Amino acid sequence: MAIRIVTDSTADLPAEVAAGLDIAVVPLYVHFGDEQLRDGVDISSEQFFERLQRESRTPTTSQPPAGVFRDLYRELSADGSEIVSIHVSSKLSGTFASAQQGAASLDGAEVRIVDSGAASMALGMAVLAAAEAAKRGESADAVVAAAEDLLARTHMLVIFDTLEYLRRGGRIGRGMELIGTLARLKPIATIRDGEVTAAGRVRTKSKAIEEVLRRFSELRPLERAGVVHATTPEESDYVAERLRGLAPGIPITQSRIGPVLGVHAGPGVLGATVVTAPADAGGSTPGE
Repeated sequence: MAIRIVTDSTADLPAEVAAGLDIAVVPLYVHFGDEQLRDGVDISSEQFFERLQRESRTPTTSQPPAGVFRDLYRELSADGSEIVSIHVSSKLSGTFASAQQGAASLDGAEVRIVDSGAASMALGMAVLAAAEAAKRGESADAVVAAAEDLLARTHMLVIFDTLEYLRRGGRIGRGMELIGTLARLKPIATIRDGEVTAAGRVRTKSKAIEEVLRRFSELRPLERAGVVHATTPEESDYVAERLRGLAPGIPITQSRIGPVLGVHAGPGVLGATVVTAPADAGGSTPGE
């Protein structure tokens, strides 16, 4: 029986990558006043960041309604396929709850909903692992296990130009408020226990990038990596190239942060994610 993979637009997967692995992506929504736009469908990242910096009003975001998930799950399971649906941290968005509600309204469909506890490329890496396991013909339980195993080995660090956008959206977690009060520092954050938390602060963006790369170098050997940016493709290319030097031959996915996460992260944000090799291959585990 086939396994179909579903995620949401906060995974920041390039459209061609998602299509190549038959991953269904449910868009979240960006609101400019009364105007509602589907993330990556009605508005692209390029259009969004141009508009974000041009307009005075602050956009808001919302999760997809349960009916969107219900209809998608019904369509995907019509041929008897099982579904594994992996989503952004439930502490950051109501998307996971909407997916649960959508699945609960179906009769007969086998749907497994996974709270990744992550966002952006950290979520995207888990979705890729699940899709690859599904293509290998593994069971739904094995597909979920592949995603959860990879999440346990995933490390994400994000460099912000400013915390103002996180503050406006109420997405600042433990320790981030203090960093936000310190002038002329570039905050480094991660997601821990499903929330955005402080991971450091550095005087300049270039030093922050080097600090992120230094930390990742200590996690080798690596299995895969991803880099996302909002408005600085040259920084994304630089980090990707350095990661190739740290771990030659690993797959590295580069993407642009989507509009919904962009509302909270703001322009200039740069994120990098690495997945350590399994412990039996010499990799480290989180906390070691």
